[in-house]
Amino acid sequence: MKLVFSDLPMKKELHAFKYAVDGNATIEYDGEVIFPVNSVLAKTMKKGEKVKVILLSKNDIEGNSSINAGYFQKELNKINREIGAEIEYTTIATPFEETRNIHETLLKDMINKLEKDAEIIGDITYGPKPLPIIMFSVMNFAEKFFKAKIKNIVYGKVDFKNIDDGKTIPINPVLYDLTPLYYLNSLTNAMEYKTSEDAVKALNTLIDL
Repeated sequence: MKLVFSDLPMKKELHAFKYAVDGNATIEYDGEVIFPVNSVLAKTMKKGEKVKVILLSKNDIEGNSSINAGYFQKELNKINREIGAEIEYTTIATPFEETRNIHETLLKDMINKLEKDAEIIGDITYGPKPLPIIMFSVMNFAEKFFKAKIKNIVYGKVDFKNIDDGKTIPINPVLYDLTPLYYLNSLTNAMEYKTSEDAVKALNTLIDL
């Protein structure tokens, strides 16, 4: 089965793009999406496959995050009409505060959603800055104790261009697959060398491969 973690945006104005993919052409999707991970799912979901989507929401002042959870489901359900996967949605909502208690609660709640032998896909495009750190921690736990396979960690990047009325519009959408960065971090955690010089030399060798 697939297990998907996706941060939700806290803004009201959303834009759909056809994302060009940097580094992994197998997940490049011809359609437009608001939520970058849905382009990955459009390319990787299979008929009858179980897909568990965990949406990470923040209780923002205007309630946009919870509203955007509905937009996410609507977008992915539309994509799935031609695929036929079995999708289950869950939302984990936390206060928009970056305290240790909230981080630990979110970490535990995400771990409680893990499934053994799952393929995990993550999207860190939206949401506050601590969320990618928490997601990486959950994935490390899933690999070690649930025999999970980390398939894709994606980030959708745009540039912002000023227009005549003083507003900005997003342009040049690119989808980056950050999975190699995740695995590089896992490798450095497992490295054991007697000196810092040896460790740096080994790391440089790994990066240059």
